[in-house]
Amino acid sequence: MQLRFPTRALTLAAVTIGAGSALVLGAPAAMAAHESSNALSYAPVAKSSAPDASGRGVINYVKGTSGEEEPNTEWTSSFRFSGLAPDVTYTVTVKGRFAVATDSSAICSFTTSTSGAGGCTARFTGLRRLAVSQLVTGDSAQGAPVLQATRQAVLAGPGSITSRGGCREPEQMGSTCAAPGRA
Repeated sequence: MQLRFPTRALTLAAVTIGAGSALVLGAPAAMAAHESSNALSYAPVAKSSAPDASGRGVINYVKGTSGEEEPNTEWTSSFRFSGLAPDVTYTVTVKGRFAVATDSSAICSFTTSTSGAGGCTARFTGLRRLAVSQLVTGDSAQGAPVLQATRQAVLAGPGSITSRGGCREPEQMGSTCAAPGRA
């Protein structure tokens, strides 16, 4: 007997039941809602050093499958900000990039122009969560938060993160691409 499945990425395991028989079990690799095009809109955090600042960004899924073997995904990103202090270094961070929801990881850094504007782009691997991104002062992830983008369906906070479009990998059974926070 031959079974045919629609084109889908599946992880399969064969278990021998008896002489000449086999039972095939499948467990698809799940994809998260953020594995698509993510639009970020940044707003000031409480007691921000730049209360009139704002920013926008994108974090786009390129390829790979999230799972316990991160970093196994590739991403591109681009960010632009205005209303910041002039000639100051800032860093864009993501909380939970490597699974621990409270840990911040730097994505890219830049120094603002004399008008207080600036931005950066980066290509990186590994992104387990995308619920919070912050712009912080300095050239590391440990700086003081200035602006934040938050996926409102997951956590309350300033700014927004919205996933748009379909997942970049073929749709998979068990996909969470229709998860909260998708447009």
